[in-house]
Amino acid sequence: MQAQKLAEAFVTTETEGYNLANLQAPRVAERKFAKGKRGIWLRRVGTLARWLDKNDVAVPKELVRSYEIDILSRVRAGIPLKYQFRALNNLRELVRANILFPELVDGLAEPRTIIDLSAGACGTYEVFSHFGHYVTVCDFYQPDGFNNVRDSYAAIHEMLGIECRHFDGRSLPYSFADDNFDIVLCHQAIDAYGPVQFWYDAIDEMLRIARCSIGLVLNPAHPKTADTRAAARTFMEHMRTRHGATFSECPETGLPAMRIDKT
Repeated sequence: MQAQKLAEAFVTTETEGYNLANLQAPRVAERKFAKGKRGIWLRRVGTLARWLDKNDVAVPKELVRSYEIDILSRVRAGIPLKYQFRALNNLRELVRANILFPELVDGLAEPRTIIDLSAGACGTYEVFSHFGHYVTVCDFYQPDGFNNVRDSYAAIHEMLGIECRHFDGRSLPYSFADDNFDIVLCHQAIDAYGPVQFWYDAIDEMLRIARCSIGLVLNPAHPKTADTRAAARTFMEHMRTRHGATFSECPETGLPAMRIDKT
């Protein structure tokens, strides 16, 4: 019950903060963080905590603290509501780490170099850094302005003291040397880089950059049609046959989690 107790304390603290902000700026609250909207994401904190307790995963307390950014500042900074909750960001990635790379978060692993190509709110950074690994943080940014998430997470990056690199995930090759990092991660982002046929080339790039392994959580392909769903299923089967990929499921999102180890 350790994770659930931490989650309950976090939810209480966050709820008190949002209630105070609601009194200070009720019109902003109604537009940006109404109780029903934030309740969706706070409930997911509990879901993740229950999974961690069920699987006997000890949760570091520092991963379940609130961001040191007051509520109205989070809104002014343009942080999407679902990413304003630090415990949600970190517990999601702690669960994924235990699914994809359990050997890196057992407290016994030698430090590894990791790059997250689309880190967003940097849950992967916080989790893997806690366990002694060296994490490089990147985020996908399209220079034409179509994907403007660079600004959405800037306040979190600044608070964490992280220098986040930005790159256009559509443009190959990526500007990293061969075998540059032990592990390459890309969670819920490859769909933004391009259509399913592009994913094959992106995977080849990630494998070029990685010394040991790559790990991805796959969003549904766009647009969501019968054809793109079939193409994504074919892609996953090709990853199994070509690269020996193994698949699991992200408990919070139900999305496929894929790991490929280089031989």
